[in-house]
Amino acid sequence: MKSHHAAALATVLWYLMIPPIGLDNKIDPHAPLSNWRIGVGFQSQKECEDSLKDAIQNPMTPAEYQAAAKATQKAKMKPLTMSEMTKRTAESLCVAGDDPRLKAKAKVSASPK
Repeated sequence: MKSHHAAALATVLWYLMIPPIGLDNKIDPHAPLSNWRIGVGFQSQKECEDSLKDAIQNPMTPAEYQAAAKATQKAKMKPLTMSEMTKRTAESLCVAGDDPRLKAKAKVSASPK
């Protein structure tokens, strides 16, 4: 009875998932979700969707893009173009933390070689 009560109190986190970048430095929205990057965690689906909607409606300014590109170059990575950054935001998804597609990566990495 106690474990059932605890399960009812447990909250499912929601994650803003960001599509990966391919070798061609373009986003890959068709990659398995287990290959996507977890951006930000939220307490509810609504909070996640509101945040994503806000990011889509208020894209990076050119100055914000330049700062992000500079930080990416400093990390010795090739920055995305501004249009790819915008597309990456538009293709991002809100996903429940218990979504089985997120665990696929863990299963692959845990399998014997």
